[in-house]
Amino acid sequence: MRIHKILNNNVVTIVDEATSMEKVIMGRGIAFKKKVGETIDESKIEKVFLIENRKENIKFQQLIHEIPLEYITISEEIISYAKQQLKASFDDHIYVALTDHLAFAIKRASLGLEIKNHLLWEIQRIYKEEYKVGLWAIDFIGEKLGVKMPEDEGGFIALHLVNASLGKEMGDTMNMTAIVQDILNIIKYYFIIEFDEKDISYDRLVTHLKFFAQRIISKKKFTPSETTPLLELIKKNYGKQYDCALKIKSYIEKNYDYEISEEEIVYLSLHLYRVVSRQNE
Repeated sequence: MRIHKILNNNVVTIVDEATSMEKVIMGRGIAFKKKVGETIDESKIEKVFLIENRKENIKFQQLIHEIPLEYITISEEIISYAKQQLKASFDDHIYVALTDHLAFAIKRASLGLEIKNHLLWEIQRIYKEEYKVGLWAIDFIGEKLGVKMPEDEGGFIALHLVNASLGKEMGDTMNMTAIVQDILNIIKYYFIIEFDEKDISYDRLVTHLKFFAQRIISKKKFTPSETTPLLELIKKNYGKQYDCALKIKSYIEKNYDYEISEEEIVYLSLHLYRVVSRQNE
């Protein structure tokens, strides 16, 4: 391995001969007294980053100049853990976005400054698995740096993971979270029920609403197989669920300029029937 660029004493880049892709190589003192073109002492390599998106690769290299090496390593550990736990792949931007976020969050926490996460309650219920990873992450940071992070920070980390898995901007993810929670509130108050969050029907409903919210934000229409003939059956047999679905339709069209199709109403009504039936039982 020959040095392509020296970013600092602990970080260099190389160009992979097989793929011609630039990799970021990290290790204590790996570039000390070294010059471009010289070989790397491979025993000093601690981390190898391959960010295929060239734009994100450049941003990541810029970030390396600004924050401690340890923070970058911690961020990479969290991302690797999240991939394993969530069985998910992430957009390359997470290496920049999460690392940059953690650097500021750690600094705030060390100064005793807290920023409230106003979507924490929603995140805990809508993105349960991502939130669990977020809690693991703040414990991991505490072990590595001795910095106590607030629970709100677990929610922020969870949102970054959701962003990266969907390829969305933070603003879109926050809007999607708000949409799902607002719809759950409409359902809860219409049927006067409290959700059993351990019930599989609730999980199925939330999963459906996540994709529903994603389509709303992306302005993409739902195009399943033909389901319109079911609409009359839904009206006849699941009248209250259909009426609640119409209330949700009205809320979405009023607030998000998104026209909901008959197919959406059918699927939403069926999910409502399942979850309400389980709650009544």
